[in-house]
Amino acid sequence: MTDIQPSDNDSQTAVITHAMSEKIVACLQNKLSCEENNSRFTSWCRCSFALRMIGKRQFLCDNKNGKPILLYEKMVDVFKKIHIKIAHGGRDKCLEDLAVNYIWYNRELL
Repeated sequence: MTDIQPSDNDSQTAVITHAMSEKIVACLQNKLSCEENNSRFTSWCRCSFALRMIGKRQFLCDNKNGKPILLYEKMVDVFKKIHIKIAHGGRDKCLEDLAVNYIWYNRELL
């Protein structure tokens, strides 16, 4: 994903990479200088994301529903675990189980 911010309609197909998540976290913690980001990116970060403590770890979460963001690099591992957990129950059951715990995942990859 580039620095182009997705609209609400694109959130089901947009993915957040690890590098982008680090930039979003830095923006939320006010650690980026003005040269490193623009006001549109900052506004998008603050409207779309929040940092939340789950257990003893800090996670990047969706601001609307509080679910953790599923990073692109972790999608395959999470998809495999869910597929095995639901006993190979099919795409729709996988998507239901995935939606319980995560947001910002790519449905087409499943």
